[in-house]
Amino acid sequence: MIKKFMICTIIALTVSGCATTQGPSTPQEAYLNRAAGAEVAATNCASAGGYSSVAQMRADQQSNLSKAKKLGATDAEYDQARRKVQGQWTTAYIFTNAYQACNSLINSVAWAGTAAPILPAKPTAAASKSN
Repeated sequence: MIKKFMICTIIALTVSGCATTQGPSTPQEAYLNRAAGAEVAATNCASAGGYSSVAQMRADQQSNLSKAKKLGATDAEYDQARRKVQGQWTTAYIFTNAYQACNSLINSVAWAGTAAPILPAKPTAAASKSN
């Protein structure tokens, strides 16, 4: 019974780990993802940089969340972003290790910081017709 459960769990994690994650499509979503990433990093990766790093991640989380809320984000949307980022971190942790999962998350959050997000251009009607 336990063996079947473990096999099903491994298959489910493998499938969820292979799922592609779309980037943010709006500034609000980008700020929510950044806030969630900073929170997840501060929670799971505190030993990567010590107190000052956690304090900076918390400041970035609060700044990004504030910007997202000014754009109309709700607590439910933030909870959804947090669950998504936590799931991505957990998948990376399972398939690599805590150091690599933290390194990847911290690098992406630090690189984005709190600057205005640069999102991919939306396809124009002419580009849609040519495809």
